[in-house]
Amino acid sequence: MKILVIIPITGLEKQDIEERLTFLRSIARAGTEVNYIQVEDGPPAVESPVDHTVASAEVLKHVKKAEEEGYDAIISWCAGDPGVEAARTMVDIPVVGPGESMRLLASILGKKVCGVTTGLPVLEMRKDLGKTINLLKEAIEERVKEGYDSFYLSCLALTGLGKVLREETGLPVIDGAEASLKIAELLAELKLKPSRIAYPKYPPPHRR
Repeated sequence: MKILVIIPITGLEKQDIEERLTFLRSIARAGTEVNYIQVEDGPPAVESPVDHTVASAEVLKHVKKAEEEGYDAIISWCAGDPGVEAARTMVDIPVVGPGESMRLLASILGKKVCGVTTGLPVLEMRKDLGKTINLLKEAIEERVKEGYDSFYLSCLALTGLGKVLREETGLPVIDGAEASLKIAELLAELKLKPSRIAYPKYPPPHRR
């Protein structure tokens, strides 16, 4: 099985991406190959509607080639899922969004789901992981007081912290990296593809 991770931002250095890939490969099934491509002209990080729109357009440049190269699934590497819905109209392989994946899993594990983040800029979240984890724990504690019972991490800069937070809080805290990879593997294994009712094939018939 081959899964392509499309990095829709330009602010990550190669060593940052390799750190994330190492994590993904450590939790992947035996036989799953995880590769990546980083966009060339996207935003440094996705932190606004404009960033999301620009990143989405960049993601779409790569999905068809990924299918042609034999990939079994694609992950758009951002909790905002840039380009995911449009990409599903372009290919017959699963296109997975980490945000959607997290919310789905969290909804199975609790009745009132909430995303949590740190309030820090995306590219600063990993500079001090101890501080970041404490901010996330505080956010979870506050949301518990409001009645929330299941959580997901609202940014892929928080990759790998789900397990730590589950252990420290005793609550379901879903990590976007874990969720998107495992859902991508499952969809690929089952040979599922986007519904052509929900996602009509692009381009429209009159333009083919």
